[in-house]
Amino acid sequence: MTTNLKKRYAFVIDVSRCIDCRACMVACRAENKVPVGHTRIWVRDLGLQGEFPKLEQSYVPYNCQHCDEPPCVEVCTSNATYKDKATGLVQIDQNACIGCALCVPACPYDARYIDETRGVADKCNGCIQRVEQGMKPACVQTCVGDARMFGDLNDPTSDVSMALKNAKVVQRLATTEVNTEPNVYYINGNVMDQQLMPHAPVYTAAETVWRNVAIPAVLLGIGAAFLGQAVFFGKQLVEGEKDFEE
Repeated sequence: MTTNLKKRYAFVIDVSRCIDCRACMVACRAENKVPVGHTRIWVRDLGLQGEFPKLEQSYVPYNCQHCDEPPCVEVCTSNATYKDKATGLVQIDQNACIGCALCVPACPYDARYIDETRGVADKCNGCIQRVEQGMKPACVQTCVGDARMFGDLNDPTSDVSMALKNAKVVQRLATTEVNTEPNVYYINGNVMDQQLMPHAPVYTAAETVWRNVAIPAVLLGIGAAFLGQAVFFGKQLVEGEKDFEE
């Protein structure tokens, strides 16, 4: 997908530097007031890899992939979820969100949840409230091993651009079946593990009915209403001309 963004924010994660301290999760929860029982970010343990005595263990930080082709945007019935053209981040206008939850199974990365207290969808927003103030996202700021990076890919001098340029290996969590063009890049480690592979977007029965039946019905009703008004107006106009001629 070709875009003309002022900025193109992305995460770069150096898998070789993550020590599974979970400081990023604590910082995210505190910064964004994430309710108990939910998380915007997490770390997955891929377990021991290799053969004895050459063994290694990989930990993979994980969050919303801020895709260029986000299925969550496609299914949002209230247009609350959108791709911010100024930053490239996928955001949720929680004032517009109706809490229908159709976006949750549509996300191939399981990165969304419903905040039951507020009745809205939520996820990683790149800590845009901090970024707009010139700060790093909370998870990046507190990363003990400097495994997490965040910045503008359109700026060749940014941390993320330099990290990608110098990386030995660069991977994104995408397959030929589900290619959402994610903007989280994993470097210096192999993350092509079954635990991390995205699944196909799941469109629920309710969402299918909404898209295939309800929306066309609403549009048809609106069209019929406009047509009725047009006919009525035309009839009135003709009758008015007759009265004028008489």
